[in-house]
Amino acid sequence: MLTGFYSALIIFTLLFIIAAFFFIRQFVNKQVSPSNLNTIMLGVLTLFMLIVSGIYSYDFFHLQTGDQRTAGGICEITFVNGHGRSIDTTEVMIEDKVYNIKSSTYKDFPDGRYHCELTYLPISKIVTDIEILTKGEKGD
Repeated sequence: MLTGFYSALIIFTLLFIIAAFFFIRQFVNKQVSPSNLNTIMLGVLTLFMLIVSGIYSYDFFHLQTGDQRTAGGICEITFVNGHGRSIDTTEVMIEDKVYNIKSSTYKDFPDGRYHCELTYLPISKIVTDIEILTKGEKGD
C-alpha cells in the first residue's frame, strides 16, 4: 500500500540531488548573475524539491519510528474506480474529514458505514493501516 509513498520519496530526493548539483555547479563555474534566468529557475526548482523531499522524509521518519497519527469512529467507506484514467481510490470519511487511500488494497470492502480505526502519516495524511472494528449503519 505504501509503494507510491516510497516511490515519491526516492524520486523527489533524487531530483533534489540532481537539481542541487547543477545549481552548485553554476556557482562554482561563476555563471551566476542576477539576470540569469536559468539560475533563478534552477534555484526555484531546487527549493521546491527540497520542500517536497523534506515532507516525505519527515513522514518516512515517523513511519520508521512508528509515530503515526490515528483517527477512529464512524467511517463511511467508498471505493472510487478510476476506470484506467486515474488511480483507484478508497475514500474513508470520519467526522467530516476525508482520508484517501490511493490503491486498490481495500477495494474488497463493500461500501458502507463501519466503526473503524485508521493510522496515517502526520504531514501527507497517507493512510498506512485501517482496521474495521464492526459493521453497521450506526457503526456498532
